[in-house]
Amino acid sequence: MSTRAGAAAPGADAHRAELTWRHASPRHWGTWFGLGLLWLLHRLPRPVLRALVPGLARALRAGSPKRRHIARVNLSWCFPDLTRDQRERLLREHYRYAAQSMLDYGMLWFGSPQTHAARIRLVGEEHYQRLRARDVPVIVLAPHSLALDHGGLRMSQSYDGVSFAKPMRNPLVEWVNHRSRTRYSGDIFTREQGLRPAIRQIRRGRFFYYLPDEDLGAEGAVFAEFFGVRKATLTALGRLARMTGAAVLPSFTSYDRAEDQYVLKLWPPLEDFPSGDDSADARAMNAAIERAIREAPAQYLWTMRLFRTRPGGQPHPYRYPP
Repeated sequence: MSTRAGAAAPGADAHRAELTWRHASPRHWGTWFGLGLLWLLHRLPRPVLRALVPGLARALRAGSPKRRHIARVNLSWCFPDLTRDQRERLLREHYRYAAQSMLDYGMLWFGSPQTHAARIRLVGEEHYQRLRARDVPVIVLAPHSLALDHGGLRMSQSYDGVSFAKPMRNPLVEWVNHRSRTRYSGDIFTREQGLRPAIRQIRRGRFFYYLPDEDLGAEGAVFAEFFGVRKATLTALGRLARMTGAAVLPSFTSYDRAEDQYVLKLWPPLEDFPSGDDSADARAMNAAIERAIREAPAQYLWTMRLFRTRPGGQPHPYRYPP
């Protein structure tokens, strides 16, 4: 079985963020203020914190017209059967959930282990446990939900794992976020390090929290259907599963408003995966992600440029203003 306690595995070349005296310079004072505000917010009674969500949601929706445009394009491509008014309602719900998860970063970054265990629930944990009881390595397929970090933290609180992450531009926020992501267990690698470090850790029994649903260009990708649209889809998941013998558990982290809890749901492992056919494996991956999104469609990160790379070099649909 895997190691616990958060110590890096021998030879792991993990990305590590460090706090230095430069973070105390005046240019970071605004960031320090924001972090202090998040710390205070996580101490508020939950009804008070939740009362702030509608106002923040309106501010987020109004504050970034380009991202709002990207989300509208994605929703129109993925849900063409919905009316424009229905998609607008879905978009408004998206910003409400975005506001909730943003306000709860204080809980994520500064909360106690008891708070994390109470506020973030694991569902389908038995699928992971059965695989590990047979010493089968596990890759957790984690789409970019709004609460992605909440699910990753909760999973690492119970089990030892690794993941990829792009460092944030603000070094102070990156330090806080990296500290949170590695608080309980695991290491964070950058894409520049390639797949080799992740492969080593998967083989050692650590789960890999993998986020392969971005459009990163045509290199290393095939065009596979996603909500009926051909999307540039990375083929690395099938290769990783083949090289490590890992099972792939689809997952999705969402916010349950009625219970005031985040829920990381794990589904049974993908069947007949990998198949050895990159295109078939990419389609299977996209189908699993699509099924997960349909359970909580407002909680996916629709502001990503999902269809930036088009077949045959066609122009992407995100030109702004349209």
